[in-house]
Amino acid sequence: MFCKRCGAALPSEGYICKKCGAMMSEEQIIKQKSFNKEKENKFKVSLMSDKYNSDINRDYGKRKENKFLGLIIVLVILIVLIIIGILKVM
Repeated sequence: MFCKRCGAALPSEGYICKKCGAMMSEEQIIKQKSFNKEKENKFKVSLMSDKYNSDINRDYGKRKENKFLGLIIVLVILIVLIIIGILKVM
């Protein structure tokens, strides 16, 4: 955002232009507060994903499919070993 009086860039913190000392308009203050709130929320999400070593957008459905596939593979291996054991006994 830019100052309506002098055109200088407005600070992300505070409500007064650092160049000319003009007060921001009410509209600019509301935009600044909403922008800072969004930035703060993104920062919190970033900290949580770092803390728990995960992505917020992770697809958990794939993980269940992988577990199911692993179970099937283990069962197939067990069946093959049982059949081999039965054939050796005969």
